[in-house]
Amino acid sequence: MMTSRRQHLQILFGAVAAGSATRAEGTDFDAYTDAQKENFMMKATIVSAKEIGHGITKPIRLEMRLGEAVHSSKVQSIDKALSDFFPEGGGKGIPMKDSWHYNVAAYKLDRLLKMNMVTPEVARPYQGKPSALSWWVDGVQFEEVDRIKKNITPPDVGDFDNQKAIITVFDELIINIDRNLSNLLITKPWKIALIDHSRAFNAYPGIRNKANLTRCSRSLLKEMRALTAGALKRAVGAHLTAPEMNGVLGRRDRIVEFFEQEVKAKGEQSVLFS
Repeated sequence: MMTSRRQHLQILFGAVAAGSATRAEGTDFDAYTDAQKENFMMKATIVSAKEIGHGITKPIRLEMRLGEAVHSSKVQSIDKALSDFFPEGGGKGIPMKDSWHYNVAAYKLDRLLKMNMVTPEVARPYQGKPSALSWWVDGVQFEEVDRIKKNITPPDVGDFDNQKAIITVFDELIINIDRNLSNLLITKPWKIALIDHSRAFNAYPGIRNKANLTRCSRSLLKEMRALTAGALKRAVGAHLTAPEMNGVLGRRDRIVEFFEQEVKAKGEQSVLFS
């Protein structure tokens, strides 16, 4: 029986959450830096691998060991063409892919913008195939879809809403066509961890859906303004094509312009937050 995408992710992340405390005993993964997590995923020995049925990307859970430290990662090797993207108003279709490369690119861009919300990713071959390994998110309470179903109110509603506003801006920037409530993981400190960006990034330079852009953090707006073509290429050039990087920069320009116009029309306090 095929599992739904949401059920798959519940099993995938829930299975590890149930056993992570025992396996990680004595290792403080919360204190790991991004560099340490990347080093672990690049150098650790794969102890076991388990595929959990999924009809599209078929990610695999890896249990990995480096020295005394044991942790899990998710691996994706998908890299295939999707149907073309057609922007509103018509026009020529724009090629799209479902690719592991975009998981790594989303992580690198997230850090370039100082968001720190996307789970760490590295490029590492798996069974002879180029692949992306993603750090397994520790301390997950539930997915956003389950929080809504259970009607659980965050302890700081304002902060939680601000996080979600940042996510919508980021998804427009990377033109993520596959964001859903199951790949928003809510950790115990009520921080949202972002996973699964394999269906993002194409060459379209416009805003896909302006209705998603309601508010933006001052920090993110500042970092988007400061983003240069050189910095972007150094961060993601191994994973995005030149047209895809130009698409990021084009969307960035239009998103920044959109919020500048919103500030003029509605006032800064209604649009931006710290």
